[in-house]
Order: sequence, then C-alpha cells, then structure tokens
Amino acid sequence: MVVNRNWGRRPRQRIRTIRYAKATECLAVLGIGLGIGLTQAPAHATDLPAAVNNGAAWRVVKTRWSAPDEAGYSAFVQRIGRADCVSLADCLASDANPYRDPEERTFYGDCADMVYTLRAYYAWKNGLPFSYQSAMRAKDGSGDTRYSSSGNRIVRRTDAVGAAPINGPSYVAAIRGIVSTAMFRTDPAGGEAKGGGRFFDDFYPVNVTRKALRPGSVAYDIYGHVGLVYDITEDGRVLIVASHPDNSVTRTSYGHNFLRADPALGAGLKAWRPIYLEGSTKKSDGTYMGGRIRALPNDQLKDYSLAQYIGTHPDPYGDWRKGEFMVGGRTVNYYDFIRRSLASPDFAYNPVDELRQGLDDLCRAVHDRRVAVRRAIVAGVHKKPHPAKLPPNIYGTYGAWENYSTPSRDARLKVAFIELRRAIETYVRQLRAGLPTVRYEGDDLAGDLWSAYAAEEKACTVTYRRSDNSRVRLNITHVADRLFDLSFDPYHCPELRWGGRGVELESCADGPVKRRWYDAQRFLRNQARRTYDVPMDFTLEQLKPPTIAPPAQGGLGVENPADADLRGYLLSLQQPAGTAVP
Repeated sequence: MVVNRNWGRRPRQRIRTIRYAKATECLAVLGIGLGIGLTQAPAHATDLPAAVNNGAAWRVVKTRWSAPDEAGYSAFVQRIGRADCVSLADCLASDANPYRDPEERTFYGDCADMVYTLRAYYAWKNGLPFSYQSAMRAKDGSGDTRYSSSGNRIVRRTDAVGAAPINGPSYVAAIRGIVSTAMFRTDPAGGEAKGGGRFFDDFYPVNVTRKALRPGSVAYDIYGHVGLVYDITEDGRVLIVASHPDNSVTRTSYGHNFLRADPALGAGLKAWRPIYLEGSTKKSDGTYMGGRIRALPNDQLKDYSLAQYIGTHPDPYGDWRKGEFMVGGRTVNYYDFIRRSLASPDFAYNPVDELRQGLDDLCRAVHDRRVAVRRAIVAGVHKKPHPAKLPPNIYGTYGAWENYSTPSRDARLKVAFIELRRAIETYVRQLRAGLPTVRYEGDDLAGDLWSAYAAEEKACTVTYRRSDNSRVRLNITHVADRLFDLSFDPYHCPELRWGGRGVELESCADGPVKRRWYDAQRFLRNQARRTYDVPMDFTLEQLKPPTIAPPAQGGLGVENPADADLRGYLLSLQQPAGTAVP
C-alpha cells in the first residue's frame, strides 16, 4: 500500500516546533511523546541499570523492588512509549530497549500481554523477583472472565522463583498464552486479593498525583483494553501506549476511551503492587533460591486511593455514581478531575490548543486504523465468504474476527470525534461565561479555531488502495464525514472498510450477500458505545434494526448516531445568528 509518507509524521513535527516555541504549553498528543515539556527528562540508556542477567537464566539478586528499581522500570516504559516502534516485538528489538539481544527470542502479545511482558522482562534482566496472577474466576459464574459483570477472583499465581534459576525467555514468552484483560477486572477494595495474602492482586488503584502516577502505571478499560502510562504532560494529559490483538502498538491519551465504571470491575489508573521474596536462601554467588512471593496489603501502600471510584467527596449512601470530584473548590467530572489533578497549578484550558491537540489525537488514531485495516486486506480476509453468523459478540471474541475486525477501535475513534466536538463547545461556552477554568488571549476565537482546524485538515491525510489497486486520499474531514460508514467487518472490501460512496465504491468486488451484511450492520456502526453483554451471533436474516426488535431478537445498535460534526460547529461560530451553515 502506497501512502502519503508524511501522514502521521507531519503533525508530530509540527507539535515539536510548537513545543520548542512555547515551552510552557506542552502539546503532547496521541502517540507523540517527544520528551519536551513532560514530567521527566528524556530517558536514555544510561538512565537504566546495566543488565544483571544477559543469558537465559533468571538469577534473582534482590529480594524486593527498591525505589531505584521502580524508577528504572518507569524509564524503561517511557522509552518504549516514546519510541516509534509499531509492535511489542519491534519495541523490544529497538534502540528503546537497552537490554535487547539479537539472539533473544521474539515476544509478541496484545494489550494485557504487553503490560505483563514488559514488567517481567525488566525483572528478568535486572535480577528482580516477579509473580503474576495466572488464573481468574468470575464472581458471577460467567464463562468469559474478561467481561464478567461482578469482577473476578484470583485463583492462581505463577512465581519466577524456584530451587534453581528459571529460564527467563520461556517464562516471559508463556505469559502471552495465560494473561488477558480479565487479570485487571478486580475489586479495588477488600478481600484476600487486596490484603497481601496468597492470592494478592498485582495492582492497586493509585492516588491521582504527579508523584504517585508515573510511567509504568496501568490504565484499564472494562471494555477489554489496557495500556501503560508512558508520560504525563505539564497540562495533565496521561499518555498511554498499548498493544492490540493484531500485534500493533499504538499511542493515545487517557480520556473517555477509558470508561469510568462500577468499582467492582477495577477500571481506571493502577500501579503495580510492591512485592518481596520471603523464605529464600542466599547462595555464595549472591543469588537467591526458593522462597515465595509476598505483597504489601492496601493499608501499607501510601499511594493507595479509591478516589477514582467513589470521588473526592463520596456519596454518603455509598453510590459510586453520585460521588463528586472536586479540584480547586470546583466540582468537575471524572476526566477533568484526572487532568486537573495532574496539571500545573495555574492550568486553564485554551480552546485553540485543545482543538489542535485533539485533532492530532484523531489524526494518529486514523493512521492506526489504516494499519489495522491493511493487515486484514493483506491477509485476504475480504476475499473470503462472509461467515453465516456474527461472532457471539463483535467487541470481545477470538480468532480471525478478533485479529482483523475493528469494532472496538472504530468505537473509540467515534467517541474521540464526539467528545472533541463536545469539549470545544464546552470551552467556548465557559469562555463566554467568563469562567477562570478557560483561558484565551486572542481577539478572534472563531477565526483561530477555524485556522487550527484548516491546518490539520491540510496536514493530516491518509491513502488507501481500492480493490482495483487505485488510490484514494482522505483527509480528517473526509473521515469525519463518513465516520459512521466505516465498516468494522474484515470480510468487506477496502472501499467499504473506508466508507466509500458513489464512484469510489464502484471497484468493490463484494457481492450482494456482503452488501446486505454491510447494510444490516449500519445500526451497529451508528453505536459509539461498546456493549459486551449483548448476544450478537445472528444470521443475516435474523439481524434487525433496533427500532423493530429488542437485542435478544436481533435488534442491535442505535438508530441515529451522536453528533460528531466538529467542522460544522466551528463553521457555525463564524456565521451570523440564523444563517445556515454550508
């Protein structure tokens, strides 16, 4: 596939220029962790300790992780996040990993695998103890622990210790077939899992401060996704790096793409629980053999906090939904609480900067989607007959659909468009109301907003190949215009995957059956919210619009999509009252 090679890179170069010119306005965005204006200085190889284990043997030389060990791990993750690597294997083989070994086996994995693999890999190279929860059981008795309704219990752990040094590469590689996002779906309070007992939880909810939350912390979305914090900007943005089922690695920022949910499901920002090796024997060579891994309970963790779940001012009757978040004497929503708690004290939203950063976020997200769609096209999935049924749930499944479909990725993209439009409208309204939470020093807000949008529209383009090998170039406005026409179904032609219309669609080789599938999935495409608890394994004949059938009878999705027309809103700011927007 021939693509405009500047796409995805021009925004990065532009933001870098802005950061040099305006050092106090850190414009860190999706996938752009350049080390300028961030919480820590750029990490280099010298920032990390030399490897203790250069061979396969995992020799444990410390009984616990010290503060320098944790700082080293943070720097390690930060390097991976800031790198341009596009898969977990690529990241560990790149210059971002000072411990890389050309003779080392390759490590692959999706989002959960990446979180555990990087932690275990660092522990192995540095001779540190390690353990992870390796089996979960749903509290509600459901079969798929990734989407259990009441969270999970930990029923097994696997330690990296024994009577002899274990094989590091084998231990790390085995993680891929064991862990999933089910490992993060745990209640943040109470029980043996949190008390440091035999089946302790690997993670705990962290206090939202710049000191407690740092690179290496975890961000969990209950809809089957998890990532690693790799940077926190001066304006409070939490930057996330994550892998995916197709092995691609992407960068994003923490926001509405990580849903706040029932505390029992453990969503949000977490830190690794401190562990130590107990009852081991120290050998003459300084290594430790045997023993067992223990962990600190919640009441011994100084950064432990439930504020993310119940608010800074909890509801007196215990309803987590009614807890209030307050920052600087003002009540804010959860995502504003995260941002303001981590931003500098004098931070205020600048609508133009927020628009520019948000558009760059969207630009990288569309680029990431191109990579995912391209993988399915290269694999030839679109040339195969469409399965007789949809998967049991299109958002959480296994096999070819999980590897090549994009319903979750597309839903996050839709949410990003919708929320950016809402956010800019909110900032404009607050600015007009004279609220101190928003700041703009120019004299033409509507013009500056439009100029920012027009610049991004020109810079952010993506090209895909149609079925006849001709190219179609799209910009950010084109993608927004066809946002709810982008097919998530890997069995559709590339034209439908990109929401093609009219002449653009004439080269699509899909027959009438696949076209009917595309039409029937329209209401699912209209839906930005991912629903993992809805059965979806319907045939084409059974699939119905939500207006005529309930979900149990094949009615799926929503009738009308949410308003994501950012361009239309920005144009409306420049029109006299009552004038139609072109």
